Amino acid sequence: MSVPTLNIDGQVATIELQRPDKRNRIEPDDLVELLSLFDQIIAADDVRVVVLAARGPSFCAGFHLGALSEGTRSPVSFGDMCDRLARLPMPTIAQIEGNIHGGGTDLALSCDFRIAAEHIHLLMPAARLGLQYYGSGLQRFVAAIGASATKKLFLTALPADSATLQRVGYLDEVVADELVRTRVQELVAAVCLLGPEAVSRTKAAIDGFAVGTMDMAAVDESSRASMRSAEHREGLRALAEKRPPVFSPSTMR
Repeated sequence: MSVPTLNIDGQVATIELQRPDKRNRIEPDDLVELLSLFDQIIAADDVRVVVLAARGPSFCAGFHLGALSEGTRSPVSFGDMCDRLARLPMPTIAQIEGNIHGGGTDLALSCDFRIAAEHIHLLMPAARLGLQYYGSGLQRFVAAIGASATKKLFLTALPADSATLQRVGYLDEVVADELVRTRVQELVAAVCLLGPEAVSRTKAAIDGFAVGTMDMAAVDESSRASMRSAEHREGLRALAEKRPPVFSPSTMR
């Protein structure tokens, strides 16, 4: 059994879940480790995008509830970890090549984009286990797919296939199984062409609007600040010179 790993390759950070024999469930120690990985990503100035991937036939089965009955505790809750993932300043992409169960559904939903294989399904068995799901996870579901679709998943505990999940807005794209990684890399390449500060500002504004916490005046001030940024000046220079912009720490000084 192995904790999640992080690989940073230039502008791309990849976190991989590595317990395929346990459907990539999250153990208590993994919660602290994942927060550490998020901190490492933020500390790496060049990272523009994060890919969350998993080994084996399951994307993630959520938190190991048996660990709680065994008395194992963590200073970080599963919901805390998902909240932290959702707050990463750069875009995040869930590369979903296997089924999603329980808390794994919120782990994927905490990413900005979800690209999935055709064959996958989602199952939310919380109520079947006598559990009410935690608040921030429910809020993410309602903000993303609406109350009706959320009720269908949580109040029936019936599986939903990839076509249904795309229709309600849980999945952004569904592609042939063998094309998931290719499509994720296409999105990675697209994100890496953009100004990272502008992307971070825009992501924060969209996320705030989605849950009703964003102040319009703050968004407008952030927009005005972006107009004064080195990033914007580089974008304008590139446009005038008919070349791709170069957004790197060295050019932004």
